[in-house]
Amino acid sequence: MKRRCFLRSTLRATTLAAAAVLVAVPASAQMKLPDREIQIGFAAHSIDLQALFGQLREGFKEHLTKSGLKYRLFEAAPDTSSNHAQMVQNLENFGTMKLDYVLVGPTSLDLNEPGLMALRNSGAKLLMTDYERPAKGVPYDDAVLNWVVYSHDEMGYKAGDWIAHKLRAMGIFEPKVVMLWGPAASEISKARGGGVMRALKDATDLKVEIVYEAYANFNRELAYNETERALAAHKFDAIVALNSYMSVSAKDALAANGKKPGEILVAGMGGTIDELQGIALGEISVAPFRDPRSMGRASAEALLQHLTGNEAAIKKTVYAEIPVCESAYSIAKFVPAGMFDVNAFLRKHYKR
Repeated sequence: MKRRCFLRSTLRATTLAAAAVLVAVPASAQMKLPDREIQIGFAAHSIDLQALFGQLREGFKEHLTKSGLKYRLFEAAPDTSSNHAQMVQNLENFGTMKLDYVLVGPTSLDLNEPGLMALRNSGAKLLMTDYERPAKGVPYDDAVLNWVVYSHDEMGYKAGDWIAHKLRAMGIFEPKVVMLWGPAASEISKARGGGVMRALKDATDLKVEIVYEAYANFNRELAYNETERALAAHKFDAIVALNSYMSVSAKDALAANGKKPGEILVAGMGGTIDELQGIALGEISVAPFRDPRSMGRASAEALLQHLTGNEAAIKKTVYAEIPVCESAYSIAKFVPAGMFDVNAFLRKHYKR
């Protein structure tokens, strides 16, 4: 990795360490919480417990519950991650409910802006996740308590860099690669894919050829179908899926078409439970991981600090670390057992 990326990673690790200290002591331990029930909305592009935001919600609720806060949580998600109109509608609906706080995992910052402005105008305070705050700021900045995020570009770079090293180890110096992109309008897909492509370009000793690429829209069925299309048309050494749903579908399609685990490298991103299970069994090669429960705790702590009159203590941006998971060992090292106990999973799996 280039020096610039290394320094950025080091700075983010330092930021997360500071955040970990912050989260360790709830604001309620020092200040009195209100007696009334706090009304909180949770709007994300998916609230599946197996994926990022379902797990982030668990960390968020756990931290609030431990603080002793009385609260009510309302949840809403669109039917797909690419349904920006439904996401905006969910946000606008929350804007009519007189909520105190809304935890948001947007489908797109730009395309969700009308809904986010509706929340801002309602008086709710926003806890933003998953997207980095644009350098130019956002029109609803005054309503945002903090951004709990990670770099999608860095996640993509780490996946691409790992793939490049693995291909070298396999003696493949002219690799053919398949790319499965998210929605065309997704800033996340662009950033992750850009990171992958930059890492492969930095591997100057490799002659990488992208033989097939498709917009699979972070969708399981589309990713499965596109993987089968790629198999029908090309021989390739690696497939890079820009989110966890697509990497799981890609490995399923490879297996259904007679490919053995590891025969074609599969890179995913995010580290959902299904993806981590695939890594533990060798069916998925690698996935950079961000700890969603720690992200949820950091958002909850910002809420508590604001609620108890200690807004000055809120870290405006908290970066999650992005360790790389490529084995049961790395999963056990980096993933909280509360999210996925890899040892228990392997014991259960091999009893069958």
